[in-house]
Amino acid sequence: MNRIRQEDAPTFFVPLESLRGLAALVVVVYHAVWSNPVTALRFFQNGALMVDLFFVLSGFVMFHSYGRKLGSFADVARFLWLRLGRLYPLHLAFLLVFLAFEFAKLVAEKQFGIVADKPAFTVNNGYSFITNLLLIHSLGLHHSLTYNFPSWSISVEFYVYVLFAALRSLWSDDLRFAVVSILIIICSAATLLLADIGPLTAAGFDWGFVRGCGGFFLGTLIYQIYSRVRSERAPEGAGRSSAWLSVLALAGTMIFLSSVDPEGRWTYALPLLAAAVILSVVLWPQPALTRLLSSGPLTWLGRVSYSLYMVHAAVAWVVTQVLTVILKFPKIELADGHGVVTPPGVGLVVLGAYVGIVLLLSHFTYHRIEEPFRRRSRRVAERWFLPAGAVQA
Repeated sequence: MNRIRQEDAPTFFVPLESLRGLAALVVVVYHAVWSNPVTALRFFQNGALMVDLFFVLSGFVMFHSYGRKLGSFADVARFLWLRLGRLYPLHLAFLLVFLAFEFAKLVAEKQFGIVADKPAFTVNNGYSFITNLLLIHSLGLHHSLTYNFPSWSISVEFYVYVLFAALRSLWSDDLRFAVVSILIIICSAATLLLADIGPLTAAGFDWGFVRGCGGFFLGTLIYQIYSRVRSERAPEGAGRSSAWLSVLALAGTMIFLSSVDPEGRWTYALPLLAAAVILSVVLWPQPALTRLLSSGPLTWLGRVSYSLYMVHAAVAWVVTQVLTVILKFPKIELADGHGVVTPPGVGLVVLGAYVGIVLLLSHFTYHRIEEPFRRRSRRVAERWFLPAGAVQA
Protein backbone atom coordinates (compact mmCIF):
# COMPACT_ATOMS: atom_id res chain seq x y z
CA MET A 1 0.00 0.00 0.00
CA ASN A 2 2.22 2.81 -1.10
CA ARG A 3 1.02 6.28 -0.30
CA ILE A 4 0.59 8.67 -3.25
CA ARG A 5 3.10 11.36 -2.39
CA GLN A 6 2.22 14.83 -3.66
CA GLU A 7 5.75 15.44 -4.96
CA ASP A 8 5.34 12.39 -7.23
CA ALA A 9 1.89 13.16 -8.56
CA PRO A 10 -0.23 15.98 -9.92
CA THR A 11 -2.46 17.66 -7.37
CA PHE A 12 -5.60 16.01 -8.73
CA PHE A 13 -4.21 12.67 -7.53
CA VAL A 14 -4.69 13.82 -3.93
CA PRO A 15 -8.32 12.58 -3.90
CA LEU A 16 -7.05 9.08 -4.70
CA GLU A 17 -4.88 9.18 -1.61
CA SER A 18 -7.94 10.10 0.46
CA LEU A 19 -9.85 7.19 -1.09
CA ARG A 20 -7.02 4.90 -0.02
CA GLY A 21 -7.30 6.24 3.52
CA LEU A 22 -11.05 5.69 3.60
CA ALA A 23 -10.58 2.16 2.27
CA ALA A 24 -7.99 1.46 4.98
CA LEU A 25 -10.47 2.69 7.59
CA VAL A 26 -13.07 0.27 6.22
CA VAL A 27 -10.56 -2.58 6.70
CA VAL A 28 -9.99 -1.42 10.28
CA VAL A 29 -13.72 -1.65 11.05
CA TYR A 30 -14.01 -4.96 9.18
CA HIS A 31 -11.53 -6.57 11.60
CA ALA A 32 -13.51 -5.61 14.70
CA VAL A 33 -14.59 -9.14 15.74
CA TRP A 34 -16.89 -8.17 18.62
CA SER A 35 -20.63 -7.69 18.12
CA ASN A 36 -21.60 -4.17 17.08
CA PRO A 37 -24.19 -2.68 14.70
CA VAL A 38 -21.60 -1.07 12.40
CA THR A 39 -19.44 -4.09 11.54
CA ALA A 40 -22.63 -6.09 11.01
CA LEU A 41 -23.53 -3.95 7.98
CA ARG A 42 -23.01 -5.67 4.62
CA PHE A 43 -20.78 -2.81 3.47
CA PHE A 44 -18.25 -3.51 6.21
CA GLN A 45 -18.63 -7.27 5.82
CA ASN A 46 -17.17 -6.66 2.35
CA GLY A 47 -14.29 -4.70 3.87
CA ALA A 48 -11.71 -7.31 2.86
CA LEU A 49 -12.31 -6.32 -0.77
CA MET A 50 -10.66 -2.96 -0.09
CA VAL A 51 -7.35 -4.77 -0.52
CA ASP A 52 -8.16 -5.12 -4.21
CA LEU A 53 -8.64 -1.37 -4.46
CA PHE A 54 -5.16 -1.03 -2.91
CA PHE A 55 -3.69 -3.33 -5.56
CA VAL A 56 -5.33 -1.47 -8.46
CA LEU A 57 -4.36 1.91 -7.04
CA SER A 58 -0.77 0.76 -6.49
CA GLY A 59 -0.52 -0.32 -10.13
CA PHE A 60 -1.83 3.06 -11.26
CA VAL A 61 0.57 5.01 -9.04
CA MET A 62 3.62 2.86 -9.71
CA PHE A 63 3.21 3.18 -13.47
CA HIS A 64 2.75 6.93 -13.07
CA SER A 65 5.86 7.28 -10.92
CA TYR A 66 8.17 4.63 -12.44
CA GLY A 67 6.75 3.52 -15.77
CA ARG A 68 9.39 5.57 -17.61
CA LYS A 69 12.21 4.95 -15.12
CA LEU A 70 12.94 1.23 -15.35
CA GLY A 71 15.24 1.01 -18.33
CA SER A 72 18.30 -0.57 -16.69
CA PHE A 73 19.28 -2.99 -13.96
CA ALA A 74 20.31 -0.05 -11.74
CA ASP A 75 16.87 1.53 -12.25
CA VAL A 76 15.15 -1.71 -11.24
CA ALA A 77 17.42 -2.13 -8.22
CA ARG A 78 16.73 1.45 -7.09
CA PHE A 79 12.98 0.99 -7.51
CA LEU A 80 12.94 -2.21 -5.47
CA TRP A 81 15.17 -0.72 -2.78
CA LEU A 82 12.81 2.24 -2.40
CA ARG A 83 9.77 -0.06 -2.28
CA LEU A 84 11.46 -2.19 0.38
CA GLY A 85 12.36 0.92 2.35
CA ARG A 86 8.73 1.99 2.18
CA LEU A 87 7.15 -1.32 3.17
CA TYR A 88 9.58 -3.22 5.36
CA PRO A 89 10.28 -1.06 8.46
CA LEU A 90 6.66 -0.99 9.62
CA HIS A 91 6.22 -4.64 8.68
CA LEU A 92 9.24 -5.58 10.80
CA ALA A 93 8.09 -3.43 13.72
CA PHE A 94 4.71 -5.15 13.94
CA LEU A 95 6.15 -8.57 13.26
CA LEU A 96 8.10 -8.04 16.48
CA VAL A 97 4.94 -6.80 18.23
CA PHE A 98 3.16 -10.02 17.32
CA LEU A 99 6.18 -12.03 18.40
CA ALA A 100 5.82 -10.33 21.80
CA PHE A 101 2.15 -11.38 21.80
CA GLU A 102 3.24 -15.00 21.37
CA PHE A 103 5.52 -14.73 24.40
CA ALA A 104 2.66 -13.12 26.34
CA LYS A 105 0.41 -16.06 25.42
CA LEU A 106 3.13 -18.47 26.53
CA VAL A 107 3.37 -16.77 29.93
CA ALA A 108 -0.43 -16.81 30.27
CA GLU A 109 -0.48 -20.53 29.51
CA LYS A 110 2.33 -21.43 31.90
CA GLN A 111 1.52 -19.10 34.79
CA PHE A 112 -2.25 -18.73 34.68
CA GLY A 113 -3.51 -21.68 32.63
CA ILE A 114 -5.11 -19.33 30.07
CA VAL A 115 -4.99 -20.87 26.59
CA ALA A 116 -5.69 -18.66 23.60
CA ASP A 117 -7.66 -19.69 20.51
CA LYS A 118 -4.29 -20.31 18.84
CA PRO A 119 -1.86 -21.55 21.53
CA ALA A 120 1.52 -19.86 21.71
CA PHE A 121 3.96 -20.64 18.89
CA THR A 122 1.65 -23.03 17.03
CA VAL A 123 0.55 -21.12 13.91
CA ASN A 124 2.91 -18.26 14.74
CA ASN A 125 5.99 -20.43 15.13
CA GLY A 126 9.65 -20.13 14.24
CA TYR A 127 9.12 -21.16 10.61
CA SER A 128 6.39 -18.60 10.02
CA PHE A 129 8.52 -15.96 11.75
CA ILE A 130 11.32 -16.59 9.25
CA THR A 131 8.95 -16.45 6.27
CA ASN A 132 7.51 -13.19 7.60
CA LEU A 133 11.00 -11.85 8.13
CA LEU A 134 11.84 -12.64 4.50
CA LEU A 135 8.49 -11.22 3.34
CA ILE A 136 7.58 -14.48 1.60
CA HIS A 137 4.82 -15.59 3.99
CA SER A 138 2.03 -15.16 1.43
CA LEU A 139 3.57 -17.10 -1.42
CA GLY A 140 1.79 -20.38 -0.69
CA LEU A 141 4.09 -21.49 2.14
CA HIS A 142 1.44 -21.66 4.88
CA HIS A 143 -2.04 -23.02 5.49
CA SER A 144 -3.28 -19.90 7.28
CA LEU A 145 -2.44 -16.28 7.96
CA THR A 146 0.41 -15.71 10.40
CA TYR A 147 1.60 -13.03 12.84
CA ASN A 148 0.42 -9.57 11.68
CA PHE A 149 -2.13 -11.08 9.33
CA PRO A 150 -2.89 -7.98 7.16
CA SER A 151 0.77 -8.07 6.07
CA TRP A 152 -0.06 -10.92 3.68
CA SER A 153 -0.85 -8.26 1.07
CA ILE A 154 2.47 -6.51 1.72
CA SER A 155 4.29 -9.76 1.00
CA VAL A 156 2.28 -10.10 -2.20
CA GLU A 157 2.71 -6.49 -3.23
CA PHE A 158 6.49 -6.48 -2.97
CA TYR A 159 6.87 -9.48 -5.28
CA VAL A 160 4.32 -8.00 -7.67
CA TYR A 161 6.66 -4.99 -7.77
CA VAL A 162 9.51 -7.33 -8.69
CA LEU A 163 7.47 -8.75 -11.56
CA PHE A 164 6.37 -5.29 -12.70
CA ALA A 165 9.93 -3.93 -12.71
CA ALA A 166 11.24 -6.95 -14.62
CA LEU A 167 8.50 -6.83 -17.25
CA ARG A 168 8.65 -3.07 -17.69
CA SER A 169 12.41 -3.19 -18.18
CA LEU A 170 11.86 -5.80 -20.89
CA TRP A 171 8.93 -4.04 -22.59
CA SER A 172 9.29 -0.28 -22.53
CA ASP A 173 6.88 0.06 -25.45
CA ASP A 174 3.50 1.01 -23.98
CA LEU A 175 1.42 -1.00 -26.42
CA ARG A 176 3.35 -4.22 -25.80
CA PHE A 177 3.25 -3.66 -22.06
CA ALA A 178 -0.51 -3.07 -22.24
CA VAL A 179 -0.90 -6.42 -24.03
CA VAL A 180 1.21 -8.10 -21.34
CA SER A 181 -0.93 -6.45 -18.63
CA ILE A 182 -4.15 -7.67 -20.24
CA LEU A 183 -2.77 -11.22 -20.45
CA ILE A 184 -1.79 -11.14 -16.77
CA ILE A 185 -5.23 -9.85 -15.77
CA ILE A 186 -6.97 -12.60 -17.74
CA CYS A 187 -4.63 -15.32 -16.48
CA SER A 188 -5.04 -14.12 -12.90
CA ALA A 189 -8.83 -14.30 -12.98
CA ALA A 190 -8.81 -17.62 -14.85
CA THR A 191 -6.33 -19.19 -12.41
CA LEU A 192 -8.37 -18.18 -9.36
CA LEU A 193 -11.60 -19.43 -10.90
CA LEU A 194 -10.02 -22.73 -11.99
CA ALA A 195 -8.66 -23.13 -8.46
CA ASP A 196 -12.28 -22.76 -7.27
CA ILE A 197 -11.57 -19.64 -5.24
CA GLY A 198 -15.16 -18.59 -4.53
CA PRO A 199 -15.05 -15.06 -3.14
CA LEU A 200 -12.01 -13.09 -4.21
CA THR A 201 -11.19 -12.53 -0.55
CA ALA A 202 -10.42 -16.26 -0.17
CA ALA A 203 -7.16 -15.68 -2.07
CA GLY A 204 -4.70 -14.53 0.57
CA PHE A 205 -1.84 -16.49 2.08
CA ASP A 206 -2.05 -19.08 -0.71
CA TRP A 207 -3.32 -17.51 -3.95
CA GLY A 208 -2.69 -13.92 -2.93
CA PHE A 209 0.12 -13.34 -5.43
CA VAL A 210 -2.19 -14.25 -8.30
CA ARG A 211 -4.89 -11.95 -6.91
CA GLY A 212 -2.38 -9.15 -6.43
CA CYS A 213 -1.03 -9.47 -9.97
CA GLY A 214 -4.51 -9.15 -11.44
CA GLY A 215 -5.32 -5.99 -9.50
CA PHE A 216 -1.92 -4.35 -9.89
CA PHE A 217 -1.64 -4.84 -13.65
CA LEU A 218 -5.23 -3.65 -14.03
CA GLY A 219 -3.97 -0.48 -12.36
CA THR A 220 -1.08 -0.15 -14.81
CA LEU A 221 -3.52 -0.63 -17.68
CA ILE A 222 -5.92 2.07 -16.54
CA TYR A 223 -3.00 4.46 -16.07
CA GLN A 224 -2.13 3.97 -19.73
CA ILE A 225 -5.77 4.61 -20.63
CA TYR A 226 -5.74 7.74 -18.49
CA SER A 227 -2.51 8.96 -20.07
CA ARG A 228 -3.80 8.37 -23.60
CA VAL A 229 -7.14 10.09 -22.99
CA ARG A 230 -5.52 13.11 -21.34
CA SER A 231 -3.10 13.52 -24.23
CA GLU A 232 -6.00 13.97 -26.64
CA ARG A 233 -7.84 17.27 -26.62
CA ALA A 234 -11.41 16.70 -25.41
CA PRO A 235 -14.31 18.57 -26.97
CA GLU A 236 -15.13 21.79 -25.12
CA GLY A 237 -17.46 21.12 -22.22
CA ALA A 238 -16.88 17.37 -22.24
CA GLY A 239 -14.94 17.51 -18.99
CA ARG A 240 -17.71 19.41 -17.22
CA SER A 241 -20.48 17.18 -18.50
CA SER A 242 -18.48 14.06 -17.70
CA ALA A 243 -17.51 15.16 -14.20
CA TRP A 244 -20.47 13.39 -12.68
CA LEU A 245 -19.06 10.08 -13.86
CA SER A 246 -16.84 10.13 -10.78
CA VAL A 247 -19.88 10.50 -8.56
CA LEU A 248 -21.72 7.73 -10.42
CA ALA A 249 -18.71 5.42 -10.20
CA LEU A 250 -18.39 6.00 -6.45
CA ALA A 251 -22.14 5.59 -5.91
CA GLY A 252 -22.15 2.36 -7.93
CA THR A 253 -19.27 0.99 -5.90
CA MET A 254 -21.00 1.90 -2.63
CA ILE A 255 -24.20 0.16 -3.78
CA PHE A 256 -22.20 -2.88 -4.87
CA LEU A 257 -20.40 -3.16 -1.53
CA SER A 258 -23.66 -2.67 0.36
CA SER A 259 -25.51 -5.41 -1.47
CA VAL A 260 -23.16 -8.10 -2.80
CA ASP A 261 -22.77 -11.36 -0.92
CA PRO A 262 -19.25 -11.31 0.59
CA GLU A 263 -18.98 -15.06 -0.06
CA GLY A 264 -19.99 -14.98 -3.72
CA ARG A 265 -18.10 -14.74 -6.99
CA TRP A 266 -19.63 -11.33 -7.59
CA THR A 267 -16.68 -10.12 -5.52
CA TYR A 268 -14.53 -10.50 -8.65
CA ALA A 269 -16.20 -7.34 -9.96
CA LEU A 270 -14.67 -5.12 -7.29
CA PRO A 271 -11.28 -4.55 -9.03
CA LEU A 272 -13.15 -3.41 -12.16
CA LEU A 273 -15.26 -1.02 -10.08
CA ALA A 274 -12.11 0.26 -8.39
CA ALA A 275 -10.60 0.89 -11.81
CA ALA A 276 -13.73 2.79 -12.89
CA VAL A 277 -13.59 4.95 -9.76
CA ILE A 278 -9.90 5.78 -10.25
CA LEU A 279 -10.33 6.65 -13.92
CA SER A 280 -13.41 8.79 -13.35
CA VAL A 281 -11.87 10.70 -10.44
CA VAL A 282 -8.65 11.57 -12.32
CA LEU A 283 -10.14 12.13 -15.77
CA TRP A 284 -13.33 13.99 -14.87
CA PRO A 285 -12.87 15.51 -11.41
CA GLN A 286 -16.12 16.75 -9.90
CA PRO A 287 -15.36 19.99 -8.00
CA ALA A 288 -17.41 19.30 -4.88
CA LEU A 289 -16.12 15.75 -4.58
CA THR A 290 -12.54 16.88 -5.22
CA ARG A 291 -12.82 19.54 -2.50
CA LEU A 292 -14.19 16.97 -0.07
CA LEU A 293 -11.48 14.41 -0.81
CA SER A 294 -8.81 17.12 -0.65
CA SER A 295 -9.92 18.32 2.79
CA GLY A 296 -7.42 18.25 5.64
CA PRO A 297 -8.85 15.31 7.62
CA LEU A 298 -9.17 13.06 4.58
CA THR A 299 -5.73 13.87 3.19
CA TRP A 300 -4.30 13.11 6.65
CA LEU A 301 -6.18 9.82 6.61
CA GLY A 302 -4.62 9.01 3.25
CA ARG A 303 -1.19 9.99 4.48
CA VAL A 304 -1.33 7.52 7.38
CA SER A 305 -3.24 4.83 5.47
CA TYR A 306 -0.34 2.36 5.41
CA SER A 307 0.06 2.70 9.17
CA LEU A 308 -3.70 2.25 9.61
CA TYR A 309 -3.49 -0.97 7.68
CA MET A 310 -0.46 -2.34 9.49
CA VAL A 311 -1.20 -1.40 13.11
CA HIS A 312 -4.89 -2.15 13.47
CA ALA A 313 -4.59 -5.94 13.84
CA ALA A 314 -2.39 -5.54 16.93
CA VAL A 315 -4.88 -3.13 18.50
CA ALA A 316 -7.77 -5.48 17.65
CA TRP A 317 -5.90 -8.37 19.31
CA VAL A 318 -5.39 -6.39 22.51
CA VAL A 319 -9.01 -5.23 22.58
CA THR A 320 -10.19 -8.81 22.06
CA GLN A 321 -8.07 -10.06 24.97
CA VAL A 322 -9.47 -7.35 27.23
CA LEU A 323 -13.03 -8.29 26.29
CA THR A 324 -12.60 -12.05 26.69
CA VAL A 325 -9.94 -12.51 29.38
CA ILE A 326 -10.61 -9.53 31.66
CA LEU A 327 -14.27 -8.64 31.03
CA LYS A 328 -15.28 -12.29 30.40
CA PHE A 329 -17.47 -11.70 27.35
CA PRO A 330 -18.16 -15.06 25.62
CA LYS A 331 -16.55 -16.15 22.36
CA ILE A 332 -18.28 -17.53 19.28
CA GLU A 333 -16.95 -19.51 16.33
CA LEU A 334 -16.76 -17.61 13.06
CA ALA A 335 -15.92 -18.87 9.58
CA ASP A 336 -12.45 -17.31 9.76
CA GLY A 337 -11.76 -17.49 13.50
CA HIS A 338 -13.41 -16.41 16.73
CA GLY A 339 -15.65 -13.50 17.58
CA VAL A 340 -16.77 -11.93 20.84
CA VAL A 341 -20.40 -11.56 21.92
CA THR A 342 -21.00 -8.08 23.33
CA PRO A 343 -24.23 -6.10 23.81
CA PRO A 344 -24.74 -3.77 20.81
CA GLY A 345 -24.19 -0.61 22.86
CA VAL A 346 -21.03 -1.95 24.48
CA GLY A 347 -19.74 -3.16 21.14
CA LEU A 348 -20.34 0.26 19.59
CA VAL A 349 -18.45 2.04 22.38
CA VAL A 350 -15.58 -0.43 22.10
CA LEU A 351 -15.52 0.07 18.32
CA GLY A 352 -15.20 3.83 18.77
CA ALA A 353 -12.35 3.40 21.26
CA TYR A 354 -10.63 0.88 18.99
CA VAL A 355 -10.79 3.13 15.92
CA GLY A 356 -9.59 6.10 17.96
CA ILE A 357 -6.59 4.17 19.29
CA VAL A 358 -5.73 2.95 15.77
CA LEU A 359 -5.83 6.50 14.43
CA LEU A 360 -3.59 7.84 17.21
CA LEU A 361 -1.12 4.97 16.93
CA SER A 362 -1.03 5.34 13.14
CA HIS A 363 -0.13 9.01 13.48
CA PHE A 364 2.73 8.01 15.77
CA THR A 365 4.06 5.19 13.57
CA TYR A 366 3.83 7.35 10.46
CA HIS A 367 6.03 10.04 11.97
CA ARG A 368 8.37 7.75 13.93
CA ILE A 369 8.77 4.78 11.59
CA GLU A 370 7.35 5.32 8.11
CA GLU A 371 8.69 8.76 7.21
CA PRO A 372 12.14 8.53 8.85
CA PHE A 373 12.93 5.20 7.18
CA ARG A 374 11.51 6.34 3.85
CA ARG A 375 13.82 9.36 3.90
CA ARG A 376 16.79 7.19 4.88
CA SER A 377 16.13 4.74 2.08
CA ARG A 378 16.05 7.63 -0.41
CA ARG A 379 19.34 8.99 0.87
CA VAL A 380 20.91 5.54 0.50
CA ALA A 381 19.44 5.21 -3.00
CA GLU A 382 21.02 8.52 -4.01
CA ARG A 383 24.44 7.13 -3.01
CA TRP A 384 24.06 3.59 -4.34
CA PHE A 385 22.04 4.00 -7.52
CA LEU A 386 23.15 6.78 -9.82
CA PRO A 387 20.91 7.87 -12.72
CA ALA A 388 21.97 6.64 -16.14
CA GLY A 389 24.90 8.71 -17.44
CA ALA A 390 25.64 10.34 -14.08
CA VAL A 391 29.21 10.56 -12.81
CA GLN A 392 29.86 10.18 -9.12
CA ALA A 393 31.82 13.09 -7.63
